[in-house]
Amino acid sequence: MHILNHANLTTYDVPALQAFLEHIFDLRTLETRGDKFAILQDAKGFLLALMFDKHMSPEHGYPGFFHVGFLQDSRSSVEDRHIALAAAGYEAPAPAMLQRGGPPTYGFYCNAPGGVTVEVSTMNV
Repeated sequence: MHILNHANLTTYDVPALQAFLEHIFDLRTLETRGDKFAILQDAKGFLLALMFDKHMSPEHGYPGFFHVGFLQDSRSSVEDRHIALAAAGYEAPAPAMLQRGGPPTYGFYCNAPGGVTVEVSTMNV
């Protein structure tokens, strides 16, 4: 069996993206190196490394449809994440049914700090 256990995201603002992921998705920071590198971990042990990329900017970020997803257990969990985003001052469209060529999901996309698009959704519709 093969288990995906880590990923690396580049960003132009490591501290802002780190704070967003901690506050909204309960990731925990394990290590930082100044404001250029951070390793975060979720409750199941998945590791996410954030690295500064001097070639990224608000105008030049990830291409097209690149995003990271946070799959939720239920519609109410999606709505809870949306409420947490709004309370923290982030903007995201209201959760809705998403039909993208696979099974329908319920969720939303938002732009996280540092140039990363985040999907919050559930397949339990």
